[in-house]
Amino acid sequence: MKTHSLIFKGDHGNTREIAKINDLTDDGQAKSDNDIFDEANLLIRAFCAERHFKIYYTKMWNQDGITIFDVGSHTEFFHLKPAVNFNLSEANGKY
Repeated sequence: MKTHSLIFKGDHGNTREIAKINDLTDDGQAKSDNDIFDEANLLIRAFCAERHFKIYYTKMWNQDGITIFDVGSHTEFFHLKPAVNFNLSEANGKY
């Protein structure tokens, strides 16, 4: 089964995988890139909430085969590998 890896990149360049996102739903249907993007965003928000970090904004972009999420810490980022093609207009303004 193909998966995406959600990685936290800390302020000293240390990285750790915080989740694996399956590319298939429970009933075996392929998830869209936007579905995977949405799931990653929910996991990021939960990760930050557990650490009492308030997200005031989120910037996202693709670079070198990775989707990068900047949640405003200036030194810490989340990486989603492999990158997904996301369409924020389909995300209903959630980000």
